[in-house]
Amino acid sequence: MEQHAQPETLLPNALIGALLWHDSCWWWSDAATPALKAWGGKGAPENSRLPEHLAAFAFCRSGKLLLGLDKWLYLAERTPPGALKLARRLPLAIAAVDPAEARTRINDGCADRHGNFVLGTANLNPDSPPIGSFYQFSRRFGLRRLALPTVVAAHGIGFSPDGGTLYFASGDGREVLETTYDPARAEVGRIKRFASLGDARAGGLALDAGGNVWIALREEGRRGRLAQFTADGTQLRELPLSATQPSRPVFGGLGLEQLAAGALDGGLHAIEIPGVQGLAPSLFDDAAD
Repeated sequence: MEQHAQPETLLPNALIGALLWHDSCWWWSDAATPALKAWGGKGAPENSRLPEHLAAFAFCRSGKLLLGLDKWLYLAERTPPGALKLARRLPLAIAAVDPAEARTRINDGCADRHGNFVLGTANLNPDSPPIGSFYQFSRRFGLRRLALPTVVAAHGIGFSPDGGTLYFASGDGREVLETTYDPARAEVGRIKRFASLGDARAGGLALDAGGNVWIALREEGRRGRLAQFTADGTQLRELPLSATQPSRPVFGGLGLEQLAAGALDGGLHAIEIPGVQGLAPSLFDDAAD
């Protein structure tokens, strides 16, 4: 298995959950406080306070942001347009996520390749039987549940370059699974094992332009790693990280040549890998029919 140099650690004190690259900046949910942060590569990150914990988010085709806070999806604006901070007014609530189930909250999510937002929920009590579920949200159809297994914490959601394959982590996080995905019908097919992670657990994943899957690995007693797998599940390499709790990786930089992962225990960890280019994060279609 090919080894590479360790990624550079930027912003070592930043506690990073969900991470995206947009408008030449890194954006992330703060893992310690209810806030969205943005950093253009110099100076201190900009901070936008939120009323609740930000679990997942996506940028919209209109320039707004879709925010997943606890039990609701919201639309938020930047003021002025293109700024690194959200408008001071409260975001607009547009959909409740499983409102009749008080024992869950939003845990992960991203836009698919067709402008929908696919998200998952997690148990508030991780020791309870699994009741976390997966959903697709669109302005046209609202919230539609995906026929995937219930889990304690839905995470590791990602899509192939053509959008026809959905990846997600197993209930214990020790496997990444895959299934066919029909965005128009919000339907999935037969579930298959994509990769077994041994004693490690998935912290999140990203796809590159070649269809390879990059998985952030967490393992007790070891530093975190970024592992690259081919589309058939063959592992190619691992990149060691200085953090132990890496979160969803993402590609950024002007040519999407930089692979980065945030970490719940601190730092934005980034590296350029020759011959590897990422896919831009998809945008949510927020136009109401």
